[in-house]
Amino acid sequence: MESSFKKKIGHQYNKFQNTIEQTNQNKKYLNYGYSCNLFDSMETRQERLCLSVFNMTEIKPNDIIVDVGFGSGEQDFLLEKNYAFKKLIGFNIAEEQVHYANNRAYMRNLQDKLKFVYGMAEELPDIEACSIDKIFSIECAFYFDRSRFYKRAAEVLKHGGKMVLADISLNNPFGVIRKFNEDFNRFGTISSNKAKWEKYFITKEVKSIRSKTFPGAMIAGIKIINILLRNTLSSEEYREWLKMALYCQGASISLLSGIYRYDLITLEKK
Repeated sequence: MESSFKKKIGHQYNKFQNTIEQTNQNKKYLNYGYSCNLFDSMETRQERLCLSVFNMTEIKPNDIIVDVGFGSGEQDFLLEKNYAFKKLIGFNIAEEQVHYANNRAYMRNLQDKLKFVYGMAEELPDIEACSIDKIFSIECAFYFDRSRFYKRAAEVLKHGGKMVLADISLNNPFGVIRKFNEDFNRFGTISSNKAKWEKYFITKEVKSIRSKTFPGAMIAGIKIINILLRNTLSSEEYREWLKMALYCQGASISLLSGIYRYDLITLEKK
C-alpha cells in the first residue's frame, strides 16, 4: 500500500519532470554528482557519480538489473550506452517519470532492454524471487522504508547477487536528531542502516565520497534558482522547486560540516 509520504514524493517528482521537459534540459539527471574538477559542468559531475555506481556494480553481459528510483531514466540510458547487459527494470513512484522514460526507450528501440515500472522500492512488484543479478539505487534510499527495502531486495536477488547504493545518511554522532524529525529518521545513521541491511547482505565496501558530493549539492540549488528565474512555471511547480533548492543548500552545508555522510555502499546477498 502506498503511504501518504510516498504519494507526496511521487507528486513532487511529477512536477519536477514536467518542468524538466518544459525547459528542454538535454541531460535530465537528478543527483548531486561526483566532483573532481572545479570547472566540471553539473552534468559531468552527475554522470561521474552514475558511472562510479555502475563500475562498483560490476555489470556483466547476461545480467538482469534493477534500478530503484531511476528519476527521468537518464542514468539507465547512460548505462545502456556504456555497458553490455541483458535487461534492466527500473522502479519509480512518479508516474510522469515512468511515462517519459518508457517513451524514450521506445523511441530508441530499447523497449525490450529497458523497462520502466511504477512501483515502490519496498515491493518491487512482479519480480520473482532469486531472479535478479544486480540492483543499484542512486541517491534515493532515504525515501525508502529501509528495513522493508533491504528485505525485498534480498528476496529478488540471486544468491551472491550484488546491490550498490549511492546513499546519504547521518553521521553517527548526529543520530540523536532523528528523534525530532521524520526526514532525519528515514536517513538513519550508517550504523543503524548497516544493522538493517546485514540481516540479508554481506557488507563488501562502504566508500565515503562526502567531500566529492557537497559541491554538487550547492550547485544543484543554484541551478534550480536559475530555472525559477528564467522560466514561467505554475505556482505549484515553483513552490516544489523552491523547496528542493532550499533542501539542496541544506544538504550541501550538512555534507560539508559532516552532519551528513555520502557513501557508495556495495552489498552482497548472503
